[in-house]
Amino acid sequence: MILIVLLVLAWWFFWKKTYYVRIESVGSDISTQEQVLKTELETTLRHAMEITKNTPYLVEAGNYFNARSVVKQVAAAGGVAKITFNWAWNKPQVGPITA
Repeated sequence: MILIVLLVLAWWFFWKKTYYVRIESVGSDISTQEQVLKTELETTLRHAMEITKNTPYLVEAGNYFNARSVVKQVAAAGGVAKITFNWAWNKPQVGPITA
């Protein structure tokens, strides 16, 4: 019984729950960062350019593995990003962060 509960929790936290990534900075090579964001977030180049110009920026990254991949790729391209903590019922507003 405990194994089933652990499997359900793992499924929920790793595949079902939506994670958000806060992109703090993009580094010095903006064009590389735009390509990374376009590829990792599966978005348009225009949206990736908006993200790089309006940092810090909160983006929806999907499940845990996708969010972790976004953080690693942004860091590899010279930027700073982190996964934010949100309760399952809390849907933060995606976009530029003010204040």
